[in-house]
Amino acid sequence: MGRVSKRTSAPAVADKKTRTCYKAGIYARLSSDQDRKKNESVEVQVKIAEKHIEELNREGTERIEIIDRYTDLGKTGSNFERDEFQRLMQDIRLGDIDCVVVKDLSRFGRNYLEAGNYIEKIFPFLGVRFIAVADGLDTGHRGSDTKQMATEIKNLVNDMYAKDFSVKAKQHLKQRRQEGSYVGGPPPYGYKAAWDKKIRKLTPDENTAGIVKHIFRLFIETGSFTAVADDLNRKKCNPPSVYKKTGKVFFDPEQGEYKGWDKGSVERIVKSETYTGKLVQGRTSITARDEKNRIHKAEEEWVVKENAHEPVIDAAVFAEAAKVRERLHERTKSHDHPTKGCPIGENIFDSVLYCGVCGRKMTRHSYVKTYADGRKARLDGYFCLNGGQTKVESCPASNRISKAELVDILLPLLRMEFSVYLGKPKQYTEVVKEQLRTAGTVVDTKIKKAERETSSAKEEERTKYVEYREGIIPQSEYVAYKMRQEGRLKDLSRQREELEAERKNLNTVSGKYLAAARALLRLKSGRELTREMVESLIQKIYVYPGKRIEVEFAYTNELLEGVLING
Repeated sequence: MGRVSKRTSAPAVADKKTRTCYKAGIYARLSSDQDRKKNESVEVQVKIAEKHIEELNREGTERIEIIDRYTDLGKTGSNFERDEFQRLMQDIRLGDIDCVVVKDLSRFGRNYLEAGNYIEKIFPFLGVRFIAVADGLDTGHRGSDTKQMATEIKNLVNDMYAKDFSVKAKQHLKQRRQEGSYVGGPPPYGYKAAWDKKIRKLTPDENTAGIVKHIFRLFIETGSFTAVADDLNRKKCNPPSVYKKTGKVFFDPEQGEYKGWDKGSVERIVKSETYTGKLVQGRTSITARDEKNRIHKAEEEWVVKENAHEPVIDAAVFAEAAKVRERLHERTKSHDHPTKGCPIGENIFDSVLYCGVCGRKMTRHSYVKTYADGRKARLDGYFCLNGGQTKVESCPASNRISKAELVDILLPLLRMEFSVYLGKPKQYTEVVKEQLRTAGTVVDTKIKKAERETSSAKEEERTKYVEYREGIIPQSEYVAYKMRQEGRLKDLSRQREELEAERKNLNTVSGKYLAAARALLRLKSGRELTREMVESLIQKIYVYPGKRIEVEFAYTNELLEGVLING
Protein backbone atom coordinates (compact mmCIF):
# COMPACT_ATOMS: atom_id res chain seq x y z
CA MET A 1 0.00 0.00 0.00
CA GLY A 2 1.33 3.42 -0.95
CA ARG A 3 2.46 5.75 1.77
CA VAL A 4 -0.11 8.33 2.82
CA SER A 5 1.24 11.79 3.38
CA LYS A 6 0.60 13.13 6.87
CA ARG A 7 1.22 16.71 5.87
CA THR A 8 -1.76 18.99 6.13
CA SER A 9 -2.34 22.46 4.80
CA ALA A 10 -3.97 24.97 7.11
CA PRO A 11 -5.59 28.20 6.00
CA ALA A 12 -3.40 31.25 6.37
CA VAL A 13 -6.03 32.84 8.58
CA ALA A 14 -8.06 30.87 11.08
CA ASP A 15 -10.49 33.64 11.95
CA LYS A 16 -11.03 36.50 9.53
CA LYS A 17 -12.71 38.60 12.21
CA THR A 18 -9.35 39.15 13.86
CA ARG A 19 -7.64 39.88 10.56
CA THR A 20 -6.38 43.42 10.16
CA CYS A 21 -4.18 43.14 7.07
CA TYR A 22 -4.31 41.28 3.73
CA LYS A 23 -1.54 40.83 1.16
CA ALA A 24 -3.28 41.31 -2.19
CA GLY A 25 -2.47 40.28 -5.73
CA ILE A 26 -4.38 42.03 -8.53
CA TYR A 27 -5.10 39.80 -11.53
CA ALA A 28 -6.07 41.05 -15.02
CA ARG A 29 -6.50 39.18 -18.31
CA LEU A 30 -7.22 39.85 -21.99
CA SER A 31 -7.78 37.34 -24.79
CA SER A 32 -5.68 39.37 -27.27
CA ASP A 33 -2.49 41.37 -27.02
CA GLN A 34 -2.55 42.47 -30.66
CA ASP A 35 -4.37 45.77 -30.14
CA ARG A 36 -2.74 48.61 -28.22
CA LYS A 37 -6.09 49.85 -26.94
CA LYS A 38 -6.81 46.42 -25.51
CA ASN A 39 -3.47 46.47 -23.75
CA GLU A 40 -4.49 49.75 -22.16
CA SER A 41 -7.69 48.11 -20.89
CA VAL A 42 -5.53 45.78 -18.81
CA GLU A 43 -4.28 48.88 -17.07
CA VAL A 44 -7.91 49.95 -16.61
CA GLN A 45 -8.69 46.61 -14.93
CA VAL A 46 -5.77 47.10 -12.57
CA LYS A 47 -6.79 50.69 -11.77
CA ILE A 48 -10.37 49.60 -10.98
CA ALA A 49 -9.02 47.00 -8.55
CA GLU A 50 -6.61 49.51 -6.99
CA LYS A 51 -9.39 52.06 -6.49
CA HIS A 52 -11.63 49.45 -4.84
CA ILE A 53 -8.81 48.50 -2.47
CA GLU A 54 -8.33 52.18 -1.56
CA GLU A 55 -12.04 52.45 -0.71
CA LEU A 56 -11.90 49.36 1.49
CA ASN A 57 -8.82 50.70 3.27
CA ARG A 58 -10.59 54.02 3.96
CA GLU A 59 -13.33 52.18 5.86
CA GLY A 60 -10.72 51.48 8.53
CA THR A 61 -11.92 48.00 9.49
CA GLU A 62 -9.09 46.29 7.60
CA ARG A 63 -5.91 46.96 5.70
CA ILE A 64 -5.19 45.54 2.21
CA GLU A 65 -1.63 45.91 0.92
CA ILE A 66 -0.99 45.41 -2.81
CA ILE A 67 1.99 43.06 -3.18
CA ASP A 68 2.02 42.46 -6.95
CA ARG A 69 0.03 42.74 -10.18
CA TYR A 70 -0.42 39.79 -12.53
CA THR A 71 -1.50 40.34 -16.16
CA ASP A 72 -2.06 37.72 -18.88
CA LEU A 73 -2.27 39.01 -22.47
CA GLY A 74 -3.49 36.89 -25.37
CA LYS A 75 -4.72 34.15 -23.01
CA THR A 76 -8.12 32.47 -23.21
CA GLY A 77 -10.34 32.46 -20.15
CA SER A 78 -11.49 28.90 -20.86
CA ASN A 79 -8.57 27.32 -19.04
CA PHE A 80 -6.22 28.29 -16.24
CA GLU A 81 -2.93 27.29 -17.91
CA ARG A 82 -1.74 30.90 -18.02
CA ASP A 83 1.76 32.03 -17.08
CA GLU A 84 0.84 34.94 -14.82
CA PHE A 85 -2.04 33.08 -13.19
CA GLN A 86 0.31 30.20 -12.40
CA ARG A 87 2.77 32.72 -10.92
CA LEU A 88 -0.06 34.10 -8.78
CA MET A 89 -0.91 30.60 -7.53
CA GLN A 90 2.74 29.94 -6.73
CA ASP A 91 2.91 33.14 -4.65
CA ILE A 92 -0.29 32.06 -2.86
CA ARG A 93 1.24 28.67 -2.01
CA LEU A 94 4.36 30.42 -0.70
CA GLY A 95 2.19 32.58 1.55
CA ASP A 96 3.09 35.87 -0.19
CA ILE A 97 -0.52 36.48 -1.30
CA ASP A 98 -3.72 35.85 0.68
CA CYS A 99 -6.16 38.07 -1.24
CA VAL A 100 -6.96 38.01 -4.98
CA VAL A 101 -8.68 41.00 -6.58
CA VAL A 102 -10.11 41.04 -10.14
CA LYS A 103 -12.26 43.51 -12.05
CA ASP A 104 -14.97 40.89 -12.68
CA LEU A 105 -15.44 37.13 -12.85
CA SER A 106 -15.00 36.95 -16.63
CA ARG A 107 -11.44 38.30 -16.25
CA PHE A 108 -10.72 35.56 -13.73
CA GLY A 109 -11.99 32.78 -16.02
CA ARG A 110 -14.83 31.75 -18.31
CA ASN A 111 -14.82 28.06 -17.38
CA TYR A 112 -17.71 27.73 -14.92
CA LEU A 113 -16.55 24.53 -13.25
CA GLU A 114 -12.89 25.49 -12.82
CA ALA A 115 -13.62 29.07 -11.73
CA GLY A 116 -16.14 27.80 -9.19
CA ASN A 117 -13.64 25.24 -7.94
CA TYR A 118 -11.09 27.97 -7.24
CA ILE A 119 -13.55 30.35 -5.59
CA GLU A 120 -15.52 27.80 -3.56
CA LYS A 121 -12.84 25.24 -2.64
CA ILE A 122 -9.20 26.03 -3.40
CA PHE A 123 -9.09 29.65 -2.20
CA PRO A 124 -11.03 28.99 1.03
CA PHE A 125 -8.79 26.01 1.82
CA LEU A 126 -5.68 28.16 1.33
CA GLY A 127 -7.18 30.98 3.40
CA VAL A 128 -7.37 33.33 0.40
CA ARG A 129 -9.95 36.11 0.15
CA PHE A 130 -11.39 36.61 -3.37
CA ILE A 131 -12.84 39.92 -4.58
CA ALA A 132 -14.58 40.49 -7.95
CA VAL A 133 -15.21 44.26 -7.94
CA ALA A 134 -17.85 44.68 -10.68
CA ASP A 135 -19.79 41.60 -9.53
CA GLY A 136 -19.89 42.67 -5.88
CA LEU A 137 -18.36 39.37 -4.78
CA ASP A 138 -16.12 39.42 -1.70
CA THR A 139 -15.52 36.15 0.16
CA GLY A 140 -14.13 38.16 3.06
CA HIS A 141 -17.72 39.06 3.93
CA ARG A 142 -20.40 36.38 4.31
CA GLY A 143 -22.76 36.87 1.37
CA SER A 144 -26.43 35.98 1.13
CA ASP A 145 -27.76 32.93 -0.71
CA THR A 146 -29.13 35.25 -3.39
CA LYS A 147 -25.71 36.79 -4.03
CA GLN A 148 -24.11 33.33 -4.10
CA MET A 149 -26.69 32.18 -6.64
CA ALA A 150 -26.06 35.30 -8.74
CA THR A 151 -22.33 34.54 -8.73
CA GLU A 152 -22.91 30.99 -9.92
CA ILE A 153 -25.22 32.21 -12.70
CA LYS A 154 -22.60 34.78 -13.73
CA ASN A 155 -19.94 32.06 -13.92
CA LEU A 156 -22.26 29.84 -15.95
CA VAL A 157 -23.00 32.66 -18.40
CA ASN A 158 -19.26 33.28 -18.81
CA ASP A 159 -18.72 29.59 -19.55
CA MET A 160 -21.56 29.52 -22.11
CA TYR A 161 -20.21 32.70 -23.70
CA ALA A 162 -16.75 31.15 -24.10
CA LYS A 163 -18.16 27.98 -25.70
CA ASP A 164 -20.47 29.92 -28.01
CA PHE A 165 -17.65 32.24 -29.04
CA SER A 166 -15.38 29.24 -29.71
CA VAL A 167 -17.93 27.66 -32.10
CA LYS A 168 -18.47 30.94 -33.97
CA ALA A 169 -14.73 31.59 -34.18
CA LYS A 170 -14.11 28.15 -35.69
CA GLN A 171 -16.88 28.65 -38.25
CA HIS A 172 -15.49 32.08 -39.18
CA LEU A 173 -11.97 30.64 -39.48
CA LYS A 174 -13.17 27.81 -41.75
CA GLN A 175 -15.01 30.28 -43.99
CA ARG A 176 -11.88 32.46 -44.32
CA ARG A 177 -9.80 29.41 -45.24
CA GLN A 178 -12.31 28.38 -47.91
CA GLU A 179 -12.12 31.88 -49.36
CA GLY A 180 -8.34 31.44 -49.73
CA SER A 181 -7.36 33.75 -46.90
CA TYR A 182 -4.09 32.91 -45.15
CA VAL A 183 -5.02 32.56 -41.46
CA GLY A 184 -1.70 31.33 -40.12
CA GLY A 185 0.84 33.28 -38.11
CA PRO A 186 4.00 34.64 -39.75
CA PRO A 187 4.04 33.86 -43.50
CA PRO A 188 6.29 31.08 -44.84
CA TYR A 189 9.87 31.99 -45.75
CA GLY A 190 9.80 33.51 -49.24
CA TYR A 191 6.41 35.18 -48.77
CA LYS A 192 4.85 38.23 -47.19
CA ALA A 193 1.24 38.52 -46.06
CA ALA A 194 -0.91 41.46 -47.16
CA TRP A 195 -4.62 42.25 -47.01
CA ASP A 196 -6.54 42.30 -50.30
CA LYS A 197 -9.90 43.70 -49.21
CA LYS A 198 -11.06 41.15 -46.59
CA ILE A 199 -8.69 38.38 -47.67
CA ARG A 200 -5.18 38.02 -46.30
CA LYS A 201 -3.08 36.88 -49.25
CA LEU A 202 0.47 35.64 -49.55
CA THR A 203 2.67 37.58 -51.95
CA PRO A 204 6.28 36.71 -52.90
CA ASP A 205 8.88 38.42 -50.74
CA GLU A 206 11.33 40.11 -53.11
CA ASN A 207 14.11 39.63 -50.55
CA THR A 208 13.82 35.87 -50.07
CA ALA A 209 11.79 34.44 -52.99
CA GLY A 210 15.02 34.12 -55.01
CA ILE A 211 16.64 32.15 -52.19
CA VAL A 212 13.68 29.71 -52.16
CA LYS A 213 14.17 29.15 -55.91
CA HIS A 214 17.89 28.59 -55.29
CA ILE A 215 17.06 26.01 -52.59
CA PHE A 216 14.82 24.00 -54.94
CA ARG A 217 17.31 24.19 -57.82
CA LEU A 218 20.31 23.16 -55.71
CA PHE A 219 18.36 20.33 -54.06
CA ILE A 220 17.42 18.88 -57.45
CA GLU A 221 21.09 19.10 -58.55
CA THR A 222 22.68 17.63 -55.42
CA GLY A 223 19.91 15.39 -54.07
CA SER A 224 20.93 16.37 -50.54
CA PHE A 225 19.28 18.52 -47.88
CA THR A 226 22.60 18.83 -46.08
CA ALA A 227 24.39 20.07 -49.20
CA VAL A 228 21.83 22.85 -49.60
CA ALA A 229 22.13 23.82 -45.92
CA ASP A 230 25.94 23.89 -46.21
CA ASP A 231 25.73 26.15 -49.27
CA LEU A 232 23.43 28.62 -47.50
CA ASN A 233 25.67 28.61 -44.43
CA ARG A 234 28.75 29.34 -46.55
CA LYS A 235 26.87 32.31 -47.96
CA LYS A 236 25.99 33.36 -44.38
CA CYS A 237 22.29 33.47 -45.26
CA ASN A 238 20.08 33.88 -42.21
CA PRO A 239 17.64 31.01 -41.55
CA PRO A 240 13.87 31.74 -41.58
CA SER A 241 13.61 32.24 -37.81
CA VAL A 242 16.35 34.89 -37.77
CA TYR A 243 15.02 36.61 -40.90
CA LYS A 244 11.54 36.92 -39.36
CA LYS A 245 13.06 38.46 -36.25
CA THR A 246 15.59 40.84 -37.84
CA GLY A 247 14.35 41.37 -41.40
CA LYS A 248 17.94 40.81 -42.61
CA VAL A 249 18.57 38.22 -45.33
CA PHE A 250 22.27 37.82 -44.63
CA PHE A 251 24.22 37.62 -41.40
CA ASP A 252 25.16 40.88 -39.73
CA PRO A 253 28.03 40.73 -37.19
CA GLU A 254 25.91 42.96 -34.94
CA GLN A 255 23.55 39.97 -34.49
CA GLY A 256 26.22 38.27 -32.41
CA GLU A 257 26.70 34.58 -33.24
CA TYR A 258 25.61 33.24 -36.63
CA LYS A 259 22.73 30.77 -36.39
CA GLY A 260 22.68 28.83 -39.62
CA TRP A 261 20.52 26.42 -41.56
CA ASP A 262 20.15 22.71 -40.91
CA LYS A 263 18.81 19.92 -43.11
CA GLY A 264 15.43 20.02 -41.34
CA SER A 265 14.74 23.66 -42.25
CA VAL A 266 15.68 22.96 -45.88
CA GLU A 267 13.46 19.86 -45.99
CA ARG A 268 10.45 21.80 -44.66
CA ILE A 269 10.75 24.28 -47.53
CA VAL A 270 11.26 21.65 -50.24
CA LYS A 271 8.21 19.66 -49.01
CA SER A 272 5.82 22.64 -48.79
CA GLU A 273 3.19 22.92 -51.55
CA THR A 274 2.60 26.54 -50.54
CA TYR A 275 5.39 27.61 -52.94
CA THR A 276 3.31 26.32 -55.90
CA GLY A 277 0.41 28.66 -55.05
CA LYS A 278 -1.56 25.95 -53.25
CA LEU A 279 -2.84 26.75 -49.76
CA VAL A 280 -3.38 23.81 -47.40
CA GLN A 281 -4.74 24.86 -44.00
CA GLY A 282 -6.57 23.32 -41.03
CA ARG A 283 -4.24 20.34 -40.66
CA THR A 284 -4.32 20.70 -36.88
CA SER A 285 -6.44 22.36 -34.23
CA ILE A 286 -6.15 23.18 -30.55
CA THR A 287 -8.69 22.93 -27.78
CA ALA A 288 -9.53 25.90 -25.63
CA ARG A 289 -9.05 23.79 -22.52
CA ASP A 290 -5.54 22.74 -23.47
CA GLU A 291 -3.75 25.04 -25.89
CA LYS A 292 -0.50 23.08 -25.67
CA ASN A 293 -1.86 19.89 -27.27
CA ARG A 294 -2.56 19.99 -31.00
CA ILE A 295 -5.06 17.63 -32.62
CA HIS A 296 -3.94 16.32 -36.02
CA LYS A 297 -6.95 16.14 -38.35
CA ALA A 298 -7.66 13.59 -41.07
CA GLU A 299 -6.61 14.68 -44.59
CA GLU A 300 -10.23 14.91 -45.76
CA GLU A 301 -10.81 17.62 -43.14
CA TRP A 302 -8.04 19.88 -44.47
CA VAL A 303 -9.05 23.04 -46.30
CA VAL A 304 -7.27 23.10 -49.69
CA LYS A 305 -7.36 26.09 -52.05
CA GLU A 306 -5.70 25.83 -55.46
CA ASN A 307 -4.14 28.97 -57.02
CA ALA A 308 -4.68 30.86 -53.77
CA HIS A 309 -1.67 33.12 -54.35
CA GLU A 310 1.19 33.78 -56.75
CA PRO A 311 3.57 30.79 -56.90
CA VAL A 312 7.29 31.10 -56.27
CA ILE A 313 8.08 27.65 -57.73
CA ASP A 314 6.67 26.14 -60.92
CA ALA A 315 4.62 22.98 -60.50
CA ALA A 316 7.13 21.10 -62.72
CA VAL A 317 10.07 22.12 -60.49
CA PHE A 318 8.17 21.05 -57.35
CA ALA A 319 7.33 17.70 -58.98
CA GLU A 320 11.01 17.15 -59.85
CA ALA A 321 12.01 17.94 -56.25
CA ALA A 322 9.36 15.47 -55.05
CA LYS A 323 10.95 12.74 -57.22
CA VAL A 324 14.35 13.46 -55.68
CA ARG A 325 12.82 13.26 -52.20
CA GLU A 326 11.25 9.91 -53.05
CA ARG A 327 14.60 8.56 -54.33
CA LEU A 328 16.25 9.68 -51.11
CA HIS A 329 13.57 7.92 -49.09
CA GLU A 330 13.97 4.66 -51.03
CA ARG A 331 17.76 4.83 -50.77
CA THR A 332 17.57 5.36 -47.00
CA LYS A 333 15.23 2.39 -46.59
CA SER A 334 17.64 0.10 -48.46
CA HIS A 335 20.64 1.01 -46.30
CA ASP A 336 21.70 -1.20 -43.45
CA HIS A 337 21.22 0.68 -40.23
CA PRO A 338 24.43 1.12 -38.21
CA THR A 339 22.79 -0.75 -35.34
CA LYS A 340 21.62 -3.68 -37.47
CA GLY A 341 22.38 -6.92 -35.69
CA CYS A 342 22.71 -5.14 -32.33
CA PRO A 343 19.15 -4.65 -31.07
CA ILE A 344 18.67 -2.49 -28.02
CA GLY A 345 18.28 -4.55 -24.87
CA GLU A 346 16.00 -4.25 -21.87
CA ASN A 347 16.78 -1.42 -19.48
CA ILE A 348 17.18 -3.54 -16.34
CA PHE A 349 17.91 -0.53 -14.08
CA ASP A 350 15.04 1.63 -15.38
CA SER A 351 12.98 1.71 -12.18
CA VAL A 352 15.76 1.80 -9.56
CA LEU A 353 18.61 4.03 -10.80
CA TYR A 354 18.78 7.65 -9.56
CA CYS A 355 21.31 10.47 -9.39
CA GLY A 356 22.65 10.68 -5.86
CA VAL A 357 23.24 14.44 -6.14
CA CYS A 358 19.90 15.83 -7.38
CA GLY A 359 17.66 12.75 -7.09
CA ARG A 360 16.66 12.73 -10.76
CA LYS A 361 16.16 9.39 -12.50
CA MET A 362 19.24 8.42 -14.51
CA THR A 363 18.85 8.34 -18.29
CA ARG A 364 20.14 5.43 -20.36
CA HIS A 365 22.47 6.09 -23.29
CA SER A 366 22.68 3.07 -25.60
CA TYR A 367 25.00 3.03 -28.61
CA VAL A 368 26.71 0.58 -30.98
CA LYS A 369 30.52 0.50 -31.09
CA THR A 370 32.26 -0.79 -34.22
CA TYR A 371 35.70 -2.28 -33.58
CA ALA A 372 38.69 -2.33 -35.96
CA ASP A 373 37.93 -5.89 -37.06
CA GLY A 374 34.37 -4.92 -38.06
CA ARG A 375 32.79 -6.49 -35.01
CA LYS A 376 29.92 -4.53 -33.46
CA ALA A 377 28.73 -4.43 -29.88
CA ARG A 378 26.01 -2.49 -28.13
CA LEU A 379 27.15 -0.64 -25.01
CA ASP A 380 24.90 0.93 -22.41
CA GLY A 381 25.62 3.73 -19.98
CA TYR A 382 23.65 5.96 -17.62
CA PHE A 383 23.88 9.68 -16.95
CA CYS A 384 21.99 12.45 -15.14
CA LEU A 385 20.42 14.98 -17.49
CA ASN A 386 20.96 17.69 -14.88
CA GLY A 387 24.62 16.83 -14.33
CA GLY A 388 27.03 19.48 -15.55
CA GLN A 389 24.36 21.87 -16.85
CA THR A 390 24.99 25.48 -15.96
CA LYS A 391 21.24 26.12 -15.63
CA VAL A 392 20.81 23.52 -12.90
CA GLU A 393 22.65 24.47 -9.74
CA SER A 394 21.46 21.39 -7.82
CA CYS A 395 23.67 19.05 -9.88
CA PRO A 396 26.77 20.98 -11.00
CA ALA A 397 29.06 18.01 -11.77
CA SER A 398 28.78 15.54 -14.64
CA ASN A 399 27.45 12.24 -13.30
CA ARG A 400 27.63 9.10 -15.45
CA ILE A 401 28.47 5.40 -15.23
CA SER A 402 28.55 2.56 -17.75
CA LYS A 403 26.37 -0.52 -17.37
CA ALA A 404 29.45 -2.76 -17.21
CA GLU A 405 30.93 -0.70 -14.36
CA LEU A 406 27.62 -0.71 -12.51
CA VAL A 407 27.24 -4.51 -12.80
CA ASP A 408 30.86 -5.06 -11.67
CA ILE A 409 30.14 -3.05 -8.51
CA LEU A 410 26.69 -4.54 -7.83
CA LEU A 411 27.38 -8.27 -8.16
CA PRO A 412 29.94 -8.52 -5.32
CA LEU A 413 27.78 -6.21 -3.20
CA LEU A 414 24.68 -8.37 -3.71
CA ARG A 415 26.59 -11.59 -2.98
CA MET A 416 27.99 -10.13 0.22
CA GLU A 417 24.57 -8.80 1.34
CA PHE A 418 22.80 -12.12 0.70
CA SER A 419 25.68 -14.43 1.62
CA VAL A 420 23.63 -16.12 4.39
CA TYR A 421 20.84 -17.04 2.01
CA LEU A 422 22.92 -17.92 -1.06
CA GLY A 423 24.12 -21.04 0.74
CA LYS A 424 20.62 -22.50 0.85
CA PRO A 425 18.47 -20.84 -1.86
CA LYS A 426 16.51 -24.03 -2.60
CA GLN A 427 15.60 -24.41 1.07
CA TYR A 428 14.50 -20.78 1.09
CA THR A 429 12.33 -21.39 -1.98
CA GLU A 430 10.65 -24.43 -0.45
CA VAL A 431 10.00 -22.65 2.85
CA VAL A 432 8.43 -19.69 1.05
CA LYS A 433 6.26 -21.92 -1.14
CA GLU A 434 5.04 -23.89 1.89
CA GLN A 435 4.21 -20.71 3.80
CA LEU A 436 2.29 -19.36 0.82
CA ARG A 437 0.40 -22.63 0.29
CA THR A 438 -0.62 -22.70 3.96
CA ALA A 439 -1.78 -19.07 3.94
CA GLY A 440 -3.67 -19.61 0.67
CA THR A 441 -5.42 -22.73 2.01
CA VAL A 442 -6.62 -20.88 5.10
CA VAL A 443 -8.05 -17.99 3.02
CA ASP A 444 -9.68 -20.35 0.48
CA THR A 445 -11.34 -22.30 3.31
CA LYS A 446 -12.78 -19.10 4.76
CA ILE A 447 -14.07 -18.02 1.32
CA LYS A 448 -15.82 -21.35 0.78
CA LYS A 449 -17.34 -21.16 4.24
CA ALA A 450 -18.69 -17.66 3.52
CA GLU A 451 -20.12 -18.92 0.21
CA ARG A 452 -21.87 -21.86 1.94
CA GLU A 453 -23.34 -19.58 4.61
CA THR A 454 -24.58 -17.16 1.93
CA SER A 455 -26.17 -19.97 -0.05
CA SER A 456 -27.80 -21.40 3.10
CA ALA A 457 -29.13 -17.96 4.11
CA LYS A 458 -30.69 -17.41 0.67
CA GLU A 459 -32.32 -20.87 0.78
CA GLU A 460 -33.71 -20.14 4.25
CA GLU A 461 -35.06 -16.80 2.94
CA ARG A 462 -36.93 -18.57 0.12
CA THR A 463 -38.46 -20.99 2.66
CA LYS A 464 -39.61 -18.13 4.87
CA TYR A 465 -41.16 -16.37 1.90
CA VAL A 466 -43.18 -19.51 1.00
CA GLU A 467 -44.35 -19.80 4.61
CA TYR A 468 -45.43 -16.17 4.58
CA ARG A 469 -47.32 -16.54 1.28
CA GLU A 470 -49.10 -19.66 2.54
CA GLY A 471 -50.13 -17.91 5.77
CA ILE A 472 -48.04 -20.11 8.04
CA ILE A 473 -46.30 -17.06 9.56
CA PRO A 474 -47.80 -13.56 9.91
CA GLN A 475 -46.59 -10.59 7.92
CA SER A 476 -45.07 -8.86 10.98
CA GLU A 477 -42.90 -11.87 11.69
CA TYR A 478 -41.81 -12.07 8.04
CA VAL A 479 -40.91 -8.34 7.95
CA ALA A 480 -38.85 -8.65 11.14
CA TYR A 481 -37.08 -11.68 9.65
CA LYS A 482 -36.36 -9.82 6.39
CA MET A 483 -34.77 -6.95 8.29
CA ARG A 484 -32.49 -9.32 10.20
CA GLN A 485 -31.72 -11.32 7.07
CA GLU A 486 -30.73 -8.23 5.10
CA GLY A 487 -28.14 -7.31 7.72
CA ARG A 488 -26.83 -10.87 7.81
CA LEU A 489 -26.44 -11.06 4.02
CA LYS A 490 -24.64 -7.70 3.98
CA ASP A 491 -22.22 -8.96 6.62
CA LEU A 492 -21.55 -12.13 4.64
CA SER A 493 -21.04 -10.15 1.42
CA ARG A 494 -18.60 -7.77 3.15
CA GLN A 495 -16.76 -10.72 4.70
CA ARG A 496 -16.39 -12.39 1.32
CA GLU A 497 -15.09 -9.20 -0.32
CA GLU A 498 -12.47 -8.80 2.40
CA LEU A 499 -11.36 -12.43 2.00
CA GLU A 500 -11.12 -12.11 -1.78
CA ALA A 501 -9.04 -8.93 -1.37
CA GLU A 502 -6.81 -10.84 1.05
CA ARG A 503 -6.47 -13.64 -1.52
CA LYS A 504 -5.55 -11.15 -4.23
CA ASN A 505 -2.95 -9.54 -1.98
CA LEU A 506 -1.57 -12.99 -1.15
CA ASN A 507 -1.08 -13.66 -4.87
CA THR A 508 0.81 -10.36 -5.17
CA VAL A 509 3.00 -11.24 -2.19
CA SER A 510 3.53 -14.69 -3.66
CA GLY A 511 4.86 -13.19 -6.87
CA LYS A 512 7.19 -10.95 -4.88
CA TYR A 513 8.54 -13.76 -2.69
CA LEU A 514 9.08 -16.20 -5.55
CA ALA A 515 10.73 -13.49 -7.67
CA ALA A 516 13.17 -12.90 -4.81
CA ALA A 517 13.77 -16.66 -4.60
CA ARG A 518 14.49 -16.90 -8.33
CA ALA A 519 16.76 -13.87 -8.06
CA LEU A 520 18.80 -15.56 -5.32
CA LEU A 521 19.17 -18.73 -7.40
CA ARG A 522 20.36 -16.76 -10.43
CA LEU A 523 22.64 -14.63 -8.29
CA LYS A 524 24.35 -17.77 -7.01
CA SER A 525 24.80 -19.40 -10.40
CA GLY A 526 25.85 -16.62 -12.80
CA ARG A 527 27.24 -13.17 -13.52
CA GLU A 528 24.25 -11.85 -15.45
CA LEU A 529 21.78 -9.49 -13.83
CA THR A 530 18.17 -9.40 -15.05
CA ARG A 531 15.44 -6.83 -14.51
CA GLU A 532 13.54 -9.27 -12.26
CA MET A 533 16.63 -9.81 -10.12
CA VAL A 534 17.29 -6.09 -9.78
CA GLU A 535 13.69 -5.14 -8.95
CA SER A 536 13.24 -8.09 -6.54
CA LEU A 537 16.33 -7.40 -4.47
CA ILE A 538 16.90 -3.65 -4.85
CA GLN A 539 14.69 -0.69 -3.95
CA LYS A 540 16.92 2.13 -5.24
CA ILE A 541 20.45 2.71 -6.48
CA TYR A 542 21.96 6.19 -6.10
CA VAL A 543 24.91 7.04 -8.36
CA TYR A 544 27.42 9.74 -7.40
CA PRO A 545 30.20 11.41 -9.43
CA GLY A 546 33.33 9.28 -9.48
CA LYS A 547 31.26 6.12 -10.04
CA ARG A 548 30.32 5.72 -6.38
CA ILE A 549 26.97 4.06 -5.63
CA GLU A 550 24.61 3.67 -2.69
CA VAL A 551 22.08 0.79 -2.63
CA GLU A 552 18.75 0.46 -0.80
CA PHE A 553 17.70 -3.20 -0.71
CA ALA A 554 14.05 -4.14 -1.27
CA TYR A 555 13.90 -7.26 0.89
CA THR A 556 12.62 -7.23 4.49
CA ASN A 557 13.42 -9.38 7.48
CA GLU A 558 9.95 -10.89 7.22
CA LEU A 559 10.69 -11.98 3.65
CA LEU A 560 13.68 -14.09 4.71
CA GLU A 561 12.50 -15.00 8.21
CA GLY A 562 11.53 -18.51 7.16
CA VAL A 563 15.13 -19.36 6.22
CA LEU A 564 16.41 -18.30 9.63
CA ILE A 565 13.72 -20.21 11.51
CA ASN A 566 14.15 -23.41 9.53
CA GLY A 567 17.91 -23.11 8.90
